[in-house]
Amino acid sequence: MDWKGFLADQMGFFTPADLPGVVLVVLIGAAASWGLGRIAGAPAQAARELAVWGGLAAFAVALVKGSLPMSVSLVALAVLVRADAGVDGKGKLLRTAAVVIGGGCGTGASLVVGVGLLPLALVMRWALRRSGEATP
Repeated sequence: MDWKGFLADQMGFFTPADLPGVVLVVLIGAAASWGLGRIAGAPAQAARELAVWGGLAAFAVALVKGSLPMSVSLVALAVLVRADAGVDGKGKLLRTAAVVIGGGCGTGASLVVGVGLLPLALVMRWALRRSGEATP
């Protein structure tokens, strides 16, 4: 198999034209969720965590993209994450992110997961740092 075929196999049901849209929805989902938290009067750390949840939800739904098997799988994986109620907020966010990433890679869209993970990882780094910690 040539490189083009290998890369095409790793796009799942996405096209290269979909990649900027995945990045955009992750960033808009994070920004809108953060803005909602701040407008609603949430403390700064809570608003940052909302930004991660919003970006993560946008990323998960972008990966579904009309695929019934992926949407059913995502619901099943979300139930597994929810069942672990003893995990703190940061741990639950990271575990949910890992489940979404694994689910996306499992559908064969590993390149799309990599592209969408870039802005999500930046939002998570910003949002999950401790209060008072210096920003690099």
